[in-house]
Amino acid sequence: MLGFALKNMAIKKVQIILVVLSIMLSAGIGVLAYNVASQVDDGITQNAGYYSVIVGPSGSQTQLAMNTMYFTDEPLGTIPYSVVTQLQMDGTRVSRVIPFAMADSYNGSDVVGTTAAFLDGKSIASGEMFDDTTTLQVVVGYNVAKINELKVGDTIYTSHSAGGTDTHAQGLTVVGILEQCHSVYDNVVFTQIRTLWAMHDHSEAYDEHGNEEHSEEEHQHTAGTVCAILINTKNPAYAMQLANEYDGMIFNTADGESFTLQAIEPMAVVRDVLNDADNTKYIVFVLCAVILVMNIMIISIITLLNMYHSAKEISLMRLIGVSMKKINLLYIIQNSLVGLVSTLMAFGLSRLCLTFMGDYVASMGVVLNTGKIYSLEFIILGGVFLISVLPTMIWTFFTSRKDSISS
Repeated sequence: MLGFALKNMAIKKVQIILVVLSIMLSAGIGVLAYNVASQVDDGITQNAGYYSVIVGPSGSQTQLAMNTMYFTDEPLGTIPYSVVTQLQMDGTRVSRVIPFAMADSYNGSDVVGTTAAFLDGKSIASGEMFDDTTTLQVVVGYNVAKINELKVGDTIYTSHSAGGTDTHAQGLTVVGILEQCHSVYDNVVFTQIRTLWAMHDHSEAYDEHGNEEHSEEEHQHTAGTVCAILINTKNPAYAMQLANEYDGMIFNTADGESFTLQAIEPMAVVRDVLNDADNTKYIVFVLCAVILVMNIMIISIITLLNMYHSAKEISLMRLIGVSMKKINLLYIIQNSLVGLVSTLMAFGLSRLCLTFMGDYVASMGVVLNTGKIYSLEFIILGGVFLISVLPTMIWTFFTSRKDSISS
């Protein structure tokens, strides 16, 4: 029966191809839309939950959040490192304070200056974490190492801007490579914040081991600024207190400079961003539903036309003694094969599109994982498969009832 179904499909290959394309496009677009929307939501909310409060220069709250947590957008500016020191002294409310600065690039990848605590929870595939007490060391993301063929012990040279030719003369040593985590961390170079200060203090001198000779206090005077400060508090109430206290604060340094700060609760900012994105997501889902309905109609029409034109074929099989039960089974097997192949191809198409969409989604701070599968995707594919077979099952049911010859 299976062999006969395959031969019958080969005869009607044009109609079969049309059905396959219709099912593949409708199911593929639906699965792709759901997967991308879910990964973006998961990636953004997961990163936002890492920190209680972010303090930075005054300006756009969204830009501050996106820059510090997802490495997108440009930094709003800088604030003095003495704000970090002040927050570190607040041991009653604060459990952890992490400085953050973004400057320079390496072959198009951003370079972030921070402390080893920023990479807590990230596993090292090879090598080790950089040492906060020294400089000129980097830990690179999985993709950075893979694309640039880096290994532990290599020396890299960073530029002042993305793709820029103004390269620093001082090299940085790769001491560690992160395991792939399917996030924007895969695409970034991490170093000590003191390294960024040293690289941008052109009068800086280095000792024979490549470490700067100036003291920590001299660094803070010459280049001791950060783009943002990431804070974990001991409870949510303290987070609200700190945000209210530092938002809009005028911070005066010892040399008479003034900086206007802002403080945000990242989860609240991200929630607002996602609320705006949800409207777009729902529009996409509606369009996918329209496409799906149209393709269901096309599939049903093509299937029913095929069955109608098979009437002579069925009559001949009946004359040679083939039961109606077997004939119906033949067509159900045939259309089930078409539906199964089409849904599998739809799944493959969605994974291929995920690969091509990676660069676009990365602009939102999320790296798409082509291996990430949600249970609802199987439900969508299963639903489309059933819909593709349903017209045949309905047709065979009614023809069986009309048939007056006993099987």
